[in-house]
Amino acid sequence: MKRFFLALFLAFGLSEVTAQVTDADSLLAGLDTKAEQNQLLPEKMILSQRIFWGQNGLLRKAHIAPALTPENRAKELKVRRTMLKLHQAMGIITAAGMLAQGILGARLYNATGDNYTRIKSAHEAMATGINIAYGTTALMAFTAPPGMLNRKGISNMKVHRYLSYIHLTGMITTNILADKIGDNYKLKPYHRAAAYTTFGAYFAAMAVLKFEF
Repeated sequence: MKRFFLALFLAFGLSEVTAQVTDADSLLAGLDTKAEQNQLLPEKMILSQRIFWGQNGLLRKAHIAPALTPENRAKELKVRRTMLKLHQAMGIITAAGMLAQGILGARLYNATGDNYTRIKSAHEAMATGINIAYGTTALMAFTAPPGMLNRKGISNMKVHRYLSYIHLTGMITTNILADKIGDNYKLKPYHRAAAYTTFGAYFAAMAVLKFEF
């Protein structure tokens, strides 16, 4: 049940992240064109951006974020770049954890006796670490200030977003099935399929950011 609620939390976080995540080149482009913008905030912002960083956002009302001026927006864009670079770094760590978890999972399916208990313990600890890293990755983008670029048409970012829907669904499914396997071992193949699908979509979502289109 704990994993189920954690999965729901990740679902909320990643649904926000998919609308924000961008690569370093796009971030730098946003900084370079800031002086040409007639407005200080983008026309379209997701709910979390409006709540925290909007003209009347919570961070501004609490005086945590400065008043909207061209100079302060330039600083916010630099903060955004830093946070999304951290997001990218955490994304790589999460992917590495998923790879290690896949190896442990494959060994667990064929393990018996004390070896099974040992690997299962490591597998569960790794799962907790991955969930934390996955959530932290989401948080870095979820709380970042809004950018200024709104690209139209198909792009690497839209493909990245579509793939994120797949690995998000897979992450939720994997956590739910992991919680239920103890009561129904017939769910093991489905758990493994969900985990592999999640990793494949996650890796592809990272890789597509390296291509500009």
